[in-house]
Amino acid sequence: MSIRKISMKSAMVVALITTLLLAGCESTSESSAVSGTGATKAGSSSSSTSYQWGDKNFEDFVSKAAKGRTLKIGFAPPAASEFYDIVEHGANTMMNELSSRFGVKFEYEMAAPSEHQAVEAQVSTIENWTAKKFDAIMVSSAGDFDAMNSVYQKAMDAGTAIYMFNMPAEMWKESDLKAVSAIGYNNHYQSGYLVGQYAAKKLNGKGKILLIWGLPGHWSTARKEGFLEAIKPYPELQVVGEQRGDYVRDKGMQAAENLLQAHPDVNLIYGENEEMAQGATQAVEARGLKLWDGKEGIITIGADGLKSGYESISKGKLTATVNVGPVDMGREFIKAVFMNEVLGYTVDKILNVPTAVVDKSNVDVASAYTDWALNTKLKK
Repeated sequence: MSIRKISMKSAMVVALITTLLLAGCESTSESSAVSGTGATKAGSSSSSTSYQWGDKNFEDFVSKAAKGRTLKIGFAPPAASEFYDIVEHGANTMMNELSSRFGVKFEYEMAAPSEHQAVEAQVSTIENWTAKKFDAIMVSSAGDFDAMNSVYQKAMDAGTAIYMFNMPAEMWKESDLKAVSAIGYNNHYQSGYLVGQYAAKKLNGKGKILLIWGLPGHWSTARKEGFLEAIKPYPELQVVGEQRGDYVRDKGMQAAENLLQAHPDVNLIYGENEEMAQGATQAVEARGLKLWDGKEGIITIGADGLKSGYESISKGKLTATVNVGPVDMGREFIKAVFMNEVLGYTVDKILNVPTAVVDKSNVDVASAYTDWALNTKLKK
């Protein structure tokens, strides 16, 4: 089935089922796992979780392979933000599960520059961790692709595995990605395109749209191309204005205020990320305009999957967002490092997590999963 034809509700179901199957969940209840020699209770093992991956026999062999190994992990987002905090907590959940079940230990560090443009600080961090013989670094960067590839290659040559995350890997040839794996989602079809589909459906193919966009670069390019492709069949859906919001809420609000002065009769505002979309929501209210109530008003929509965004949706402020899977990005990174570094498995060059449009109809599910991650502290 093409992602272009997946409905919002279907996408959410697929995301939830895939999450349960691939990510596992913590539970205090006993469950049975069937091995080649019969059934054994998960509660009889030393594991404190019921992560659905093999049985007690498997657990014993993997624990021997891990041999109490310590993995040194670095997390290098392009800036400190609520979104990257969720990714980090997603990683915590998987590190705790693997530690409890297989005895592998983690030494973990996070370092983020002050803003997306501060690429030099990010490069310095990667070089420092490489010199310290880190096993793996998870990095998302706004830096020039070729320049960062050179940094990644040097780290890989020195023995530090690089894993990209939250990057629009679909923009480049897989052979050009100088990383073990790019863990994220397809920005074109799993983010921008979904927003365009949602806009077309809610506005019945007719209306005026404002864009609040981030910094020029790969993220903004991929999401815009996806959005424009989705609305192309609807000539009466018109983008009437666009301004930069640089991925932060206050600038998103300022950009929306400027655009609303010229276009007060707009029907939908798309903030490329959720912070800018929430800023746009505030701008609509500040001008005394009506927010979408399900039938009329201005629709505001973003992309990320933030706790603050879900709270805004629940309150009837922000209309919707695209949950791009920040929890699962963190979890899949740690699992990929464990599989590759400890067990010797290869991992796919591009690992895309499930995404879904979230609005009032399904916000409770997405919010609960995010809460679980945010409430998880890394065990020492």
